[in-house]
Amino acid sequence: MKNDDFFNRGERLKEERKRLDIKTQDELAEIIGVAKNSISRYEKHNAPLSTDQLDKLEDHGFDISFILWGRRKEQLNVDDLPEDEAKLLNLYRSLGYEAKKGLLLIAETYVQQSR
Repeated sequence: MKNDDFFNRGERLKEERKRLDIKTQDELAEIIGVAKNSISRYEKHNAPLSTDQLDKLEDHGFDISFILWGRRKEQLNVDDLPEDEAKLLNLYRSLGYEAKKGLLLIAETYVQQSR
C-alpha cells in the first residue's frame, strides 16, 4: 500500500488520541506499554510504532489506517439507521474508551439476562 503522507503519522496519532478522549501522553503510554517520552517521539518526530503497539492501539479504538496512511476506515452511515439505533450509535461514539467498555458490559449483561 502506497503511503503518500508518511511523515504526518505522528500528527495523526495525536489526532486519534484526542478523538478517543485520551487526554494525556501518559494515558497513551500506559495503553501501549511504553514510557511517556516514547509517545512524544511518536507524535512529534514520527518514530515508527511496532506491530504489537499498533495492535494495542487498534484494540483501544484507534483507526490504524488513518494513522499510517491518512485514510479513514469506512464508517457506518448513521443516516441509514433507524432513529433509535442512530441515537444509540451517536451516544456511544461520543464516549471515552473506559465508558465505552462499561456500556458494552452493561449491554452484554442485559442481553444475557433477557434470553
